[in-house]
Amino acid sequence: MPLENAIKKKIEGATFNECKEKLFNLYGKNFTIMDKYTELRPAGLFKLKQKPVQVVTYVVTNPTESENSQTQKTSYSKPAGMTEEEQFQSSRKAILEKQKETLMNAQLAKMAEVLEKLNDKVESIEVQTPSASTETHPSISRIEEMLSENEFSFNYIKMISEKIRSQFSLEQLEDFKLVERYVVDWIGESIEIKQDKHVRPPKVVIIVGPTGVGKTTTIAKLAANSILEAKKVGINKPELCIVTIDTMRVGALEQLAKFGEILGKNVLKAETADDVKEIYSQYKEHVDYIFIDTSGYSPNDSNHIGQMKNILDVKMNPEVHLAVTASTKASDLQNIIRNYEPFAYESVIITKFDESQCYGNIISVLWEKHKCISYITNGQGVPRDIYKANIVDILINLKGFDIDRVHIEDKFGEQ
Repeated sequence: MPLENAIKKKIEGATFNECKEKLFNLYGKNFTIMDKYTELRPAGLFKLKQKPVQVVTYVVTNPTESENSQTQKTSYSKPAGMTEEEQFQSSRKAILEKQKETLMNAQLAKMAEVLEKLNDKVESIEVQTPSASTETHPSISRIEEMLSENEFSFNYIKMISEKIRSQFSLEQLEDFKLVERYVVDWIGESIEIKQDKHVRPPKVVIIVGPTGVGKTTTIAKLAANSILEAKKVGINKPELCIVTIDTMRVGALEQLAKFGEILGKNVLKAETADDVKEIYSQYKEHVDYIFIDTSGYSPNDSNHIGQMKNILDVKMNPEVHLAVTASTKASDLQNIIRNYEPFAYESVIITKFDESQCYGNIISVLWEKHKCISYITNGQGVPRDIYKANIVDILINLKGFDIDRVHIEDKFGEQ
């Protein structure tokens, strides 16, 4: 039969010689190779690699003789044309290939079993996760709700919840009053109060902060209080100087000048760093205090804030306070604290304390930013509506908590 009419077949192997050896084992010499080429096949456990495979196209030249030859091969101990060593190597290779295939199949089956168990585990976790939140102890849930009502931040509430879980047994959690008392203590411990420090006169006090927080009134209150505090220690009338660098707000100088008249002091105006330097040089040997009022800008107005920082960039070892209102929401307070950092303020003054009913926002953010509180103002009266911050006064204003006043006075009163 002409070769072009014969049925073409394919055989594969790692090499061309391996393909020829397979053909010889099948047909003896009764085959003709028509073509050969190499294909890349997926390999590896996850089929991520490729290996070359030799493909040979052939035709059987004499099928009858080929069958007789194959029969003869099974009848004799060794195939025709092969030495005993060649037969041994061929059989050994076939056995190794079979073992390799068996081992691979076993590994794939084992991997499939592991993946199936892993999928079952993941599904089990996913099913259980939604119900995990329902297992929160009622005392913890109630505390979280109370903190949320006081507008504490998410991070702060999470911190308190984790402390409850780590420090209370299930039996202790049943005593809600006990849990509540500890939570109030933890809130108090998270509040940092600025400690007074004695400096060589003059003591320079600067208040910065956004517009509308009451910086001018607060400066007047601090100036008036300095006179009252001096009298308590036997100083009849301390010398002080009041300065404003607020050139933006209409009537700012006039407002501060009225407070100055009540105190019997003139108010000085400075527009540049040289002005501030000159005033400081002129008065530093003659006064006990220098109070400096500043312009109020949006915390996002980095240009004007930078200009004001340059005006105050004078070596006078100032005590800088950031003024913020008690009602400032947490996200805005974080922004204010961050954008006024260039002033290196030592503490925060909480103004308009009486205009808010929730203080968790202030407590949370100052805790997160590691800032202390120096003063609290709660009205427009000068000098009466300002006092040094203390933990007790903040805690008793927590909404919904049953405050043990005697306990917190004992624990935080001296602070």
